[in-house]
Amino acid sequence: MSFLSDYKDALIYEIQKEFWNERGKGARYRLTMVGADFVGKQLKDPTDLNEIRDFLVKEGFCKSLEVSEDEFKVTMKVKGCEFIKIRDTWMDKTDVNGDPQQPLSCPIANIAMRAVELTSGLGPELLPVERNGDECIVGMGKMGTAQVVEG
Repeated sequence: MSFLSDYKDALIYEIQKEFWNERGKGARYRLTMVGADFVGKQLKDPTDLNEIRDFLVKEGFCKSLEVSEDEFKVTMKVKGCEFIKIRDTWMDKTDVNGDPQQPLSCPIANIAMRAVELTSGLGPELLPVERNGDECIVGMGKMGTAQVVEG
């Protein structure tokens, strides 16, 4: 890695950390779409999870990406993620219970969450990230908006 790449990772982490210090857990709900519009403008169909997967791998966001979806959740297995140092910086620290801290945001998940929101009208939420070496298992829970609940 280059100095500039390391600096980018540290900068993203520090910005998230300051947001956490300001907002606490509420920060997680404010970061779910960060970066999604920027990437969405590069896609023919920003709602197509297969196109998103192919784009992210082609552009070097990660080395491989598997996406699965059911009625309540979208799950991604991300290998060789460009943002892995940010994940590790969060998860190498522990919370008051001694458990690894969770990342506040995942740029790759944000793009998928935006696709889910556009296609279903549901407001997805980032679930706890699981790490297995250089692989992340990232879940996004589909959440109902007021319109979904009412109708």
